Amino acid sequence: MGLFSRVFYGVDLDEEQKRQDELDAKLRDLNAKRREQGKYDQKTFEEAEANRKKSYIEDVDQEVDDAFWEGFDDGANNIRHGVGSTINTAIGTPLKLIPWQLWLAGAVWGAWKLGLLKGVLGRFKS
Repeated sequence: MGLFSRVFYGVDLDEEQKRQDELDAKLRDLNAKRREQGKYDQKTFEEAEANRKKSYIEDVDQEVDDAFWEGFDDGANNIRHGVGSTINTAIGTPLKLIPWQLWLAGAVWGAWKLGLLKGVLGRFKS
């Protein structure tokens, strides 16, 4: 996935996974060293290890994919319920203020101007 991720994400996800694994190992060693030196008591060491394990990402590719789809869904929801909804409201509200009788009269007038009523009106003239 190296070239694909480099082109689309700007980073090589395989390299990032390797880098994270190395940093996690260094942090694990550092926590153990601090405990041995007496800088961490048992409780602090356990908290540090729990935080290290909690922040570790086992599969960087999957994490990026999940983040992409989460962002995609958020963007779609913003369009559906945010900006798109505002535009629909801005256009729809004034149109709802026009009574249905005026809409009907406008439709009849438009049909008459387009010549769509010639056949219908011709039948009444005879």
